[in-house]
Amino acid sequence: MIDEATAVVFDVNVYLDYILGDDGSWPLLPDVPPTTDNASADAVALAFSARFRLYCSPHILRNVARVMRLTGHTEATIEAFCAAVVEMCEFSGGGVIEPTTRDHGVRDFEDNAIVSLARDPAVDALIIVTSDADLLDLGPAWHGRLIMRPRAFVRRVVAP
Repeated sequence: MIDEATAVVFDVNVYLDYILGDDGSWPLLPDVPPTTDNASADAVALAFSARFRLYCSPHILRNVARVMRLTGHTEATIEAFCAAVVEMCEFSGGGVIEPTTRDHGVRDFEDNAIVSLARDPAVDALIIVTSDADLLDLGPAWHGRLIMRPRAFVRRVVAP
């Protein structure tokens, strides 16, 4: 079970797996508790259930927008989706934070940006949710933070 004060960071791939996933639910969110085969969509939907504080960074939003452009989404859809992510973060009690980027010994620049957000004192995220193999290889517990796949995260959030 996760406390509503728990800070969480979703990696870029969680947002992209939701919007680009097979469930085709955007702009709708899945029901809570989760009801789809798309674990990322279910994780995103849970952000509106006020069960944890979700944090994002401008870097994450830029990368989501970049990949959405590459996959043929319109600027209107990209802007609406990124605005929804910001709204999700704020609604959950988290927010969009520009972290102090430091070298955390993570070899990939993008992964280091996620870790920097999680470790930023304004965030101090207990959980990083990702499908990225390199980030998952750091965990399941890395410097006091859990690193887990979206499905494992969803199970943990909805556990009785």
